[in-house]
Amino acid sequence: MAIKIVEDIGAPAAVAMVDIVTTEVAPTWNEWASYIMAVGGYVGGFMGFGGPFVKNIGVASFPWAARNIYARIKGTTASRVSGRKVAFVPQVKRSYQPEFEAVAPHAF
Repeated sequence: MAIKIVEDIGAPAAVAMVDIVTTEVAPTWNEWASYIMAVGGYVGGFMGFGGPFVKNIGVASFPWAARNIYARIKGTTASRVSGRKVAFVPQVKRSYQPEFEAVAPHAF
């Protein structure tokens, strides 16, 4: 069985490209893009629309959509589930130090 470049490599590459672009350009649409590609790929493949390429879009986007579904059920954001480190650092507030009132500002 031969590897077909368009169907077997092009479809996962298209899914990866959409994931990367929506993460960088429109992060609020990233989750919905995963659902649209997965459902559209499976329904399109079932209906015979687009052939193996559309079916492979659904297959390749399933893990992406499953990760978003898991994140939604768990109540977290998908970026925390995907392995990206999200740092929650409290904001550092400047404290008032009366002993430095007499020092000229150019001394710092």
